[in-house]
Amino acid sequence: MKICFGTSLVAAGILAASGASTALGQVAGDECTNAITALEGPNAGYSTATATPSANPPADETCGFLDWGASKDLWFVYNATAAGLMDLDFCASGYDTSIVIYTGSCAALTRIACDDDSCAAGTDFQSFKTGISITAPGPVFIRVGGWNAASGTVSFNLTFSPASAGCDGATGGCGTAHGAPGCNDPVCCTNVCNANPLCCDIGWDASCVQTAVAVCGIFVYTCNQGTPANDCATNATVVNASGNYNFSTVGANTDGPNHPGATCNSGSDLFAEDVWWRVQAPANGILQLSTCGASSYDNKLAVYNMGSNPATYDFNTLNTTLVACNDDGASGACYITGSTTPYASALNVTVNQGTWYLIRNGSFAAGDEGSGTLTITLPEVCQLPSASGGESEACGSDTNGGCNATTGTPTTPITLGQKLSGTFWADADNRDTDWYSISLASATNVNVNLWANVLSTAFIVTGDCSALVSQTSFGCPSTNATICLPAGDYFIAVLTDAFTGTPCGSGVANNYVVEVTGTPATCPASTDVCDDAGPNTTTQSNDPTLTIGGVACGAGGVTTPNTYARSFPGLSSGEIRCVEVGYSNSGSPVAVSVILCRDTDGGAPGSIGTDLVELARRDFVPFTGFGFVTAKFDEPVCIDGNTSPLVVVMDIADSNDGFATYAANELGATAPTYILATGCGIATFTDVASIGFGNLQWVVNINGDYSGCGSNCPTDLNGDGVTNAADLAVLLGGWNGAGATDLNGDGTTNAADLAVLLGGWGNCL
Repeated sequence: MKICFGTSLVAAGILAASGASTALGQVAGDECTNAITALEGPNAGYSTATATPSANPPADETCGFLDWGASKDLWFVYNATAAGLMDLDFCASGYDTSIVIYTGSCAALTRIACDDDSCAAGTDFQSFKTGISITAPGPVFIRVGGWNAASGTVSFNLTFSPASAGCDGATGGCGTAHGAPGCNDPVCCTNVCNANPLCCDIGWDASCVQTAVAVCGIFVYTCNQGTPANDCATNATVVNASGNYNFSTVGANTDGPNHPGATCNSGSDLFAEDVWWRVQAPANGILQLSTCGASSYDNKLAVYNMGSNPATYDFNTLNTTLVACNDDGASGACYITGSTTPYASALNVTVNQGTWYLIRNGSFAAGDEGSGTLTITLPEVCQLPSASGGESEACGSDTNGGCNATTGTPTTPITLGQKLSGTFWADADNRDTDWYSISLASATNVNVNLWANVLSTAFIVTGDCSALVSQTSFGCPSTNATICLPAGDYFIAVLTDAFTGTPCGSGVANNYVVEVTGTPATCPASTDVCDDAGPNTTTQSNDPTLTIGGVACGAGGVTTPNTYARSFPGLSSGEIRCVEVGYSNSGSPVAVSVILCRDTDGGAPGSIGTDLVELARRDFVPFTGFGFVTAKFDEPVCIDGNTSPLVVVMDIADSNDGFATYAANELGATAPTYILATGCGIATFTDVASIGFGNLQWVVNINGDYSGCGSNCPTDLNGDGVTNAADLAVLLGGWNGAGATDLNGDGTTNAADLAVLLGGWGNCL
């Protein structure tokens, strides 16, 4: 329901994240230690406008587009007198809020909930969170920030429902029989005790457990060993290497939980007659599982995270530690196994080195059993090649920040054919980016090779930090597609894909080797038609690094039809030959129109046909991915004598599975980006800054020759781009005289010139 600025050179694609510095408390609630007391019912009259960012900004994790950034935040504290349920409604706040809820103390906060945009459609993306489980009496801290550092007025309503008396302070598990009354989940406990008060009065016996399983969705692990040796998850076969593993589920029982069909790409929630394997990931990478072509029945696959020590794994958590599951393979790739048997399964899972995983093979329907072969392919430890040198930056420091550096662009030089070793790290929503510089004396076909043991990426960036040229993803080695680069200076940035999980001290996971190779080449002419479309370029991107985005308030979070616009005042002479607009689209191609207009009244655009006069248009379907859409006009648009702002409009059709915008963090920008999205309740062109997006601007370039093109509208006597009554007044004012009002050149302004003017009546640009 917002412009979802996500992966970018600036925000997350290349640049390292950094935590906000600790702020001095300036207003009440500016820090956790002077949190404002929150009361049940309305809490209003607050603002984050004068607050400062607190340390340790929260990460997105399961909160969707939390995107806290350097957000000004306020802290509230609700002193719960008992365990229970809390609801928080921020829908009356005046900006795009993001909230995080903690228990504990300011010195040791434990995050228990968060939210970004759960208020109803039509609001300004405020937060709404219900059913927050408070497990014990004590302080509950509510941290209110803003999406993408937005700020504004804060108003919220707090509702608290105490748990049943026997649930307050209860410690026993809800899925385990014990002598004391109540259980340690106040929500489940209250629901069970409402059905059976004895569970909170006398003790939590087997009948209470049965009720909890029924009403709370609790999973209680039990297994009656069947025929296969690996019938029970507790007796899973240990796998130490990639290979083909024969199995039979004949005589197997079911001891794992069911999972929603939508989660597993299945038409059934059932997961029956299962057998199990256990494996420790030898490296970061992809664990591949497949029974395609090798199963005699309709099977299903699932993977569960056991953590670093299988001995401490609680099998009662199988329903909450699911990593991924599959029925029938990706896109139905296993509908037919061999020539006759339908519906085997395949699954690829990203795994972390040293972590243990349970692999489960079950069936689609109860009583369905058979035999087959499960192919398990483990990620391999990447053997780093020898390097001729390395970066000088120690793990944890930042001495080669390149385009991320606050001053200069410190880098490590690298030459063609050279292998250099380095260290990188990622921890607590921060990550290291290592930058290498290379100079090409002539045009070269370039490859970047990267060896690493964590999911990682290498980018080629132009020497002015302005554009991403190429990208290399994780492999051993990974190699980018060959790209022909003209002579010049370039950067190679190496970084982990994740912002956490690889702190310094992670052994081989911190190490990598990067190599740049190349051969002489003759690069083809640029495919960017704007490159040769005139000597002048006007751009509205002070920072040309670009960001994925989109207005997404359609069902399932897809992009609704929407329109962007930017205004270019001050262009009064010359030819406009082409317009470039930034776009990104993670899904299927979408229809786009790029329209050049003249805004007759300035200010916010209205609509084409009213204040916007259409001068030229190009309709096309852009590629997926990201880059620039170029609209080159068959005939250059002459703007001599124009005094109205030029407006570039990008009209985007709805997208079923992706987004379609492209924007930059344009600090200090004066010309706003406007958005129109009627499906999201934005019925007129609205400055994106006014709906919580600050200086994030859509990137637009106009290219042409601004030296003048000769008027193609001689009847436009006042230079406003249209021949109308104002020009008639000018002509009448020059009646019987010579000069500009002598339209036919006979030396005097008379009825013949009036006829010429009337012949040119209307829009003439």
